[in-house]
Amino acid sequence: MDRDARTIERVTRVGDLYDWYGALLTERQRQWVELYFFDDWSLAEIAEHFGVTRQAVHDNLRRAEDQLEAYERALALHAQARQQQHAWQRLQAVWQRVQGYLPVAERGELAARLEELAAVCRFAGERGE
Repeated sequence: MDRDARTIERVTRVGDLYDWYGALLTERQRQWVELYFFDDWSLAEIAEHFGVTRQAVHDNLRRAEDQLEAYERALALHAQARQQQHAWQRLQAVWQRVQGYLPVAERGELAARLEELAAVCRFAGERGE
């Protein structure tokens, strides 16, 4: 994997974990993560803006990333959401194949229950998927 692909993967991973666990970081960590990963500020720009060294910004960003990863290892919310999303996609595919074989009443009842489940899955997806 080349450097650009690793960078994109890292930014995506931090973004996903930040969606789930960002509120658990300190205010400064949240600011710096947002500036660096989402607003594309350099370490030097952040350091100048906050009146600290570039190394301080680097160390704090690394610490924030480590904390986000630790939260995911402990709670696995992001991993569970991905598993739920994949299971939902498989269920939708099966539903598309079998719905025509069901009597109209049962088809309607099952469609209504799937809509209820879809609302829950959309909520989970909005948290980080």
